[in-house]
Order: sequence, then structure tokens, then C-alpha cells
Amino acid sequence: MAGIPVLHLITGLNVGGAEYMLARFGAKLAATHYEPSVLSLMRPGPVARDMRDANIAVATLEMHQSRPGPRALAKLRAIIRSSRPALLHGWMYHGNVAASVGSLLGERQPVIWSIHHSIANPSSEKLMTRAVIRLSVELSSRTSAISYCSRVSAEQHEALGFAPDKRRIIPNGVDCEQFHPRADARRYLCDALRLPAERLLVGNIARAHPMKDHGSFLRAIAGLRGMGLDAHGILIGDGHEQGGTARVAAELGITPMITISNARADIDRLMPGLDLFMLSSAWGEAFPLVVAEAMASGVPAIATDVGDCAWLVGDRQLVVEPKHADGLAKLAASILCLSQDLRRELGERARRRIVERFSLRCYVDSHLSLYDEILDQQPIRAARQTGWRPFANSARRPWYGL
Repeated sequence: MAGIPVLHLITGLNVGGAEYMLARFGAKLAATHYEPSVLSLMRPGPVARDMRDANIAVATLEMHQSRPGPRALAKLRAIIRSSRPALLHGWMYHGNVAASVGSLLGERQPVIWSIHHSIANPSSEKLMTRAVIRLSVELSSRTSAISYCSRVSAEQHEALGFAPDKRRIIPNGVDCEQFHPRADARRYLCDALRLPAERLLVGNIARAHPMKDHGSFLRAIAGLRGMGLDAHGILIGDGHEQGGTARVAAELGITPMITISNARADIDRLMPGLDLFMLSSAWGEAFPLVVAEAMASGVPAIATDVGDCAWLVGDRQLVVEPKHADGLAKLAASILCLSQDLRRELGERARRRIVERFSLRCYVDSHLSLYDEILDQQPIRAARQTGWRPFANSARRPWYGL
């Protein structure tokens, strides 16, 4: 018998924290009494492969821009009416609005929104994003729930007018079976990126984008070098090789101490080889998954004080103000100057925090409870799903590996 169908709507399945979160969540959800499928508003990006590998059906509206036209709306209506999901789950602003519109075009299914963004300064957002946020304010009271991955994000959005009675806090979750300490990680990292093993390796994994403030990351590495520490910065993410990262490194005179790589599929093997993970973001983060992945890998992590980073790392002494490269350098130095044994203890403590509070199991269980609660109020709709199949056949997988 098929599970209860849930349709997840998201902008594009390109490389990003929310997209990977959906892929990992969907794979676990498919082993429960729910049957996930995904609708990408734009042509699906690389993360769609992860969905299909997990036997999750993926459809697309093939929008070429974030503003929908009549053809996209007609296709949205047709997909929802043919697949007949019991629940629509939006991801990020555009996916959330699409879920609400889809419910109106379909059978008034209950709608959950997921917010994966903090918004300390709305004026820093693109004009189109600001317009979607204004529309979201008007639609928010019609949702069944709004899931925020951070408490700070919930407060910021409610200050803008999002319905406060819809709030649910469900922090991002890490697959702690995938991200864990590995005995061979240092050698693997150095071989894969051709790094000098004797250096102190400081990593940052994020696409090139102004909100990630990689300039501060580079200046922090330069500051560490100025303190006499043999630090080497590693930046992994799309856009760095085409962006200004290499130029800034050259201006700082640290080109030989910086390694740049496009996005990679083996982050879980590379991450445990780091001595330190450093998040340098200036804004936009809510609950950065990559920091939690580093911690689950047994790597000490420091961050700028954006979103719920302080809650995530569990110690306000491990965060500094955004755009404060000197502060990042001093904080990094205080950890890198510790003995390997003490750094290992910090890493073990970080992993315990993720396993106990922010694991993928916690994330899935929280959503299952939310889905069950909402559909308990929709007994007729949930009961009529026998025999449902989404856009392609799905195979059931055992419930394991959380």
C-alpha cells in the first residue's frame, strides 16, 4: 500500500543547504508511512540526482525565472490535481508561495512552509525577493504551520508580519552516520586537494556570494599568518574560481596559503580532516547546516554571530560579530594554538552536541509529528490516499541510518 503523499515544492534543487536538507529528509521520509515527491519550480539542479537515487519522484515547472506565467500556473494546477497530495510542503520563499497557490488551485490541501533564511536587513535582499516576502506576509495566516530552522529567523519574520501562531522551530539536522570522524580523513583531504599536511587547515564550505563574506575569511587567514601560525585556508564551493577570491588572496599576499575548489560530492570525507571550520557569513544565515556537519565530523567550529550560530555551537565565546576579520583570526588562533589532544576534545564535544540535539533523526521525527498532527485534522483527505503514486514509481526503503 502506498504511503500518504506529500508534495515538496522548492525553487530549483541547485547546490545549497536547504536543497541538501530536503534530499536527505526525503530519503528518510520515504521509509515511513509518508510518500514524498518533489516539484522544482525551475529546471532541477544537481541535487535532483540525489532525489532520484533515493527513488523520490521529481517533476518540474521548468520556469526560467522566478516570476510564474500562465503556463507555469496551469502546469502547477495539473500536477497537483493529478498527484492529489494530502499535504503540500513548501521550501524557501518561492516554494512556500507556490505551495499556497497550489493548494488554492488544487483541493485546498493543508500547507506547511519551511523558512531557511534569516533576514536581519530586508533592504539587503533582491527586489523580487522583497516582493515575495511581502506576498508571504499576506498568505502566512492561511498556512497550517510555518517551520523555521532557527529561532532568530522566526523572530525576524514575525517582526515583518508573518503569522506568529503558525511558528514551529525545527532546526536543520545532520546525518551523523554520514558525517563523523574518520581516521584517514587528514590524508584523504591533503591528497584530494594537494595540501601540505603540516599546516593548520582551516575550512569554509559555501558558494561564492557576498553574504558569505569570504573576504573576511581570507583576511582572518592572513591575520593568522601574521601571528606566526602556519595556517592554510580552504574554500570549497561554486563560483570561487570565477569570482574575486583569488584576487583578494593575491592582494593579501597569501595566494600560496589558500586552496580553492568548486563544489564537491565528498565533503563528508574531506570535512573530518580539517583542524578548524570557520563560518564568516555577514548575513542571511539561519541555522547553517555546514557548521553542524563540521561539528558532527569532530571538527571544532567558530562562526560569525548570524542567525542561530551561537545556539548551534553552544558557546557564545565561539562566535564573533559579522565583518570582524580580526576577531575571527584571534578566536581561530585561540583554538589552533591548543594541543592536538585538546582540539580533539573540542571536536568530540561538538559532535556530541549535534548527535544529541541536531541530528537528522531529530529532524525527521519532528516533521513526522507535525505531519501527523496536521493530517489528524484532515481524516477524510488522509484516508483516501490508498493506491496513490506520484510522477514515477517509488521503492520503499528500510528505516535505518539516522
